[in-house]
Amino acid sequence: MEHLPELLTKVCPDSDIAKKIKCSRTKCSCIVKNVIGKKNEKEICEILSNTKFSLIIDESTDRSCTKHLCLVCRYRHNKTIQDSFLALLPLKDAKAEDLYREVTNFFDRKKIPYQRNLIGFASDGASVMVGRHNSVVSRLKVDIPNVYVVKCICHSFHLCASNACLKLPRSIEDLAREIYPYFSNSPKRVETFKEFQSFSNVNIHKILHPAQTRWLSLETVVSRILEQYNALILFFTDATFLEFSLAFFNNLNRQMQCEKPVIQELHKSVSVV
Repeated sequence: MEHLPELLTKVCPDSDIAKKIKCSRTKCSCIVKNVIGKKNEKEICEILSNTKFSLIIDESTDRSCTKHLCLVCRYRHNKTIQDSFLALLPLKDAKAEDLYREVTNFFDRKKIPYQRNLIGFASDGASVMVGRHNSVVSRLKVDIPNVYVVKCICHSFHLCASNACLKLPRSIEDLAREIYPYFSNSPKRVETFKEFQSFSNVNIHKILHPAQTRWLSLETVVSRILEQYNALILFFTDATFLEFSLAFFNNLNRQMQCEKPVIQELHKSVSVV
């Protein structure tokens, strides 16, 4: 928006309207938040007040460490099924009671009869959302006994994969997770690894970072490790040899710089090296 008015003036040099447009980032943000956003919210709330709908929610924390609860609704309008962003609610805490209270308070403020019109609920498989006791779902079912609950299938697959792979040695997953930080924290190691990649005739690809909360992300990580396996073997063999041998040279170097006479020990030290 900082550049759009100038662009419109150049594209339409003969337009008086284009020349009069004065709208940068601040004004545009206010228009979106206080005009377009409010209007769309009002329209959606009016629809939800008069039709059956389902609710999809998810809690997250942004970079400023502020917790938010996102609400997305699914409903039938104009003979089509539509998914619409409904609200982003700030949270002080993410306990089940707090999540439930924020959702129901929002519906009450907007005069949406959720106890009559809410027929479906979807979220991830976290216990705070869909647990049998003390969850958002357990509280919703008190208000709406027949509400249809759907868990996130990807979250369920993640739990299945995590539990199944408990049968594998832990060292396998640890290896996949530890290779990435070994390279990411050292540009020198990355450049050295490229030499081994070229020598091994493999593509110059980076080692991938596995997600901490999604076990299924390890598939691409393992595939990349297998692709770079020969180069990794050569790299770590070289690194291991250097780590083993440099200790001898460092000890010899310290002896050579010693302030006390150690000439009687130098022959033994040199012979060991």
